[in-house]
Amino acid sequence: MNSDKAIDTNPPDFQGEKGQRVAIRRDSLKIDPASDGSARVNVMFCGGFHSSMLGTKASFLAKFCKARQWSYTRFDYRGHGESEGSTHDLTLKDWLEDTLDVLDTLDGPVLLVGSSMGGWLATLAALRRPEKVTGLLLLAAAPDFLQELIAPRLGPTETWDLQQDKVVLLENAYADPHPITQALLDSGRDLALLDTPSLPDQPGLADLSCPVRLLHGTHDTDVPYELSVRLMGAIQHDDARLTLLHRADHRLSDERSLRMLAAELMDLAG
Repeated sequence: MNSDKAIDTNPPDFQGEKGQRVAIRRDSLKIDPASDGSARVNVMFCGGFHSSMLGTKASFLAKFCKARQWSYTRFDYRGHGESEGSTHDLTLKDWLEDTLDVLDTLDGPVLLVGSSMGGWLATLAALRRPEKVTGLLLLAAAPDFLQELIAPRLGPTETWDLQQDKVVLLENAYADPHPITQALLDSGRDLALLDTPSLPDQPGLADLSCPVRLLHGTHDTDVPYELSVRLMGAIQHDDARLTLLHRADHRLSDERSLRMLAAELMDLAG
């Protein structure tokens, strides 16, 4: 669930306590003095599992937003990219906390773009900050992937090791094996969105109050597009649309996919 890395010479800022700081890159909106500010657009990008804010899609969005003088924010979850911390010690709850902490630093309404695991986290963030998030663009969304995709890959030995608080290294097609812990799997269960009644203190998909656009490739071998279909089916907001890109893979970083990403973002920006 990683993205290709692109070169970016803009150094990040850091937020949080030393040893657990989150790396953030912000491109601020340049407001025309003659404007009343009504065209203000803020875009925030949430990356995937073990990906970074230097990936192809994140960098494409930086150029896209800059060309339109939109504010753009991207960041790395703790244990990812340039942020501090170790993934062995972190869970989805921590990465949701990172997402909300960055979101809370932004002024005005925000369009959230989430890729893969970032689609799960962006949706959770929109449910928790309905007054701030005015649109969701989900790219190869991977809601509940820990239970839906990771847990079924674990054999008896790996399951036993997790129960003994050991770290299991899961092979993947992109980089070094991903460390999986029982705490990580448990956090995914606690934040599940699909086929799961919402807990009394947590909002569910029925509470989603902003427009949603989903893009998914039919040749995605990492996160089946059926997860986006199920997510779309559970969203009750009238302004929601799922587009399947024929033969596109999980990265959605080819030229055609990036054009569609741009078009959907323009649509949400109004």
